[in-house]
Amino acid sequence: MLVVLISSIAFTSCKKDDDTGDPSTGNGSMTLKHAGTSWSASLAVQAVNTNGVINVTGSDSEARQAAITLFGVSSPGTYKIEMGAQHSGRWTEGADPSQTYVSNGVIGTGTITITELSDTKIKGSFSFEAFNTAQTSKSITEGAFDVTF
Repeated sequence: MLVVLISSIAFTSCKKDDDTGDPSTGNGSMTLKHAGTSWSASLAVQAVNTNGVINVTGSDSEARQAAITLFGVSSPGTYKIEMGAQHSGRWTEGADPSQTYVSNGVIGTGTITITELSDTKIKGSFSFEAFNTAQTSKSITEGAFDVTF
């Protein structure tokens, strides 16, 4: 009887920490338009801020993924993706390497605008012209994200 009493107290006393993220998408939202078609990260959205590098990534169940990366950003503002800049954008439409389009300091152009940045959250918008390995371009427009770290 004593074992049952101790076991029931132990099991009812345990409490799992709350996770404020949406279990279906992670910790936020990410949307964009490509070729005029709206897309939303329906599988997962994650943001990481490590040693001055911020990466925001969203994906869906059809192997499509969008990502933006910022280097040395510590406050809201508009950051350019252009020759010589470290910031980048990426759009992937499938598993084949030719389905990945990149905009970075070597190829492509664009902007990433941060409207809110704290130790726990990043929010903003983005657009970029990206290229795949065959030098085919893809325009990503009306990108938006709102994610917790």
